[in-house]
Amino acid sequence: MKPVYLITVFYIFTICGLTGQIQFGPLNKNTELYLKALSADSAIQKGEFGEIHSLLVVQNGELVFENYYSSWTRDSLHQLQSATKSVVSTLLGCALQQQFILNTDERVLKFFPGLTLEDHRLQELKIEDLLTQRHGLKWKEQMWDDPDNSWRKVMQTEGNWYHTILKTEMDTIPGKLFNYSNAAPVLVAGIIQQATSMNIDIFAKKYLFDPLEIYKYQFWQGNNGPQNNGMALLYLSSRDMAKLGQLFLQNGKWNDVQLIPESYVHAALSSHVKNVHPNGFYKGYDYGYFWWSQPVTSENKKSNVFLARGAGGQNIIVSREKKMVVVITAWNSQQPNKPQRIYENYLSK
Repeated sequence: MKPVYLITVFYIFTICGLTGQIQFGPLNKNTELYLKALSADSAIQKGEFGEIHSLLVVQNGELVFENYYSSWTRDSLHQLQSATKSVVSTLLGCALQQQFILNTDERVLKFFPGLTLEDHRLQELKIEDLLTQRHGLKWKEQMWDDPDNSWRKVMQTEGNWYHTILKTEMDTIPGKLFNYSNAAPVLVAGIIQQATSMNIDIFAKKYLFDPLEIYKYQFWQGNNGPQNNGMALLYLSSRDMAKLGQLFLQNGKWNDVQLIPESYVHAALSSHVKNVHPNGFYKGYDYGYFWWSQPVTSENKKSNVFLARGAGGQNIIVSREKKMVVVITAWNSQQPNKPQRIYENYLSK
């Protein structure tokens, strides 16, 4: 009997290993968190949080809750909006792990040779300055309808968006002033392409998506594809969004393989910039490498979590203390932070 037992155990562990670090089996309903998620689900269905498309809760690598709303399904691909930036940060970590890029102190212009400088301060621009949104560019990206919206101007041009962005007038010395932009992640994607001699979508597939068993995704095809638009927008399922949060919760390791350096994970989630970007519900956030952290509520409560956030209410919320990943997808254009209250009101306590 022993040989059969050993073979059975080996088979079970092999299959579990193949499923990845989140077990998407039956819901683990034997937890207090499941009951909290049920209460959140009831509030969602009553319309208390606007238009919600999905709620997914993972704890200790087990699926605790999952539901979809308004005709969205498990297989639906959702536009991440600016949560795409956190994926770009993850890909930069993959490039560091594979030693295509040495460190985040490397100068940006090294990867864009032959560019005519219009401001000497651009020579000082480092990869880390992009990751922390302290690029120093004179950049305005608030209201889309504003004729001075810098990102809108880039999107209306054809050809090399990387050079277009780098030719933008400088405002400050790099590394000094936080100025949230789409310019920064687009340039980081361009750097990855230059360093690896691979299109960003091919690199993402080989070094991130395949290891995480993410097989269904979509890149925005503006400006003739992600290799030219800097992977500005990505579409993923809610389950695959959860995998990205779990990867950072596990310090960059998946199935015992280090996909991104642990040191990079710590740096990416550190508070490089404190108390930025207030909005109607949160007084501010800290900012790392295209990841948000420690939001402060209107009651001055500081949440010990890190987040990927996108317009309309796209969220990957990770609690280290609870070993929990929460994914929320939605579309609330007027109150984009309202869906995050699902976490604050029901799941954080």
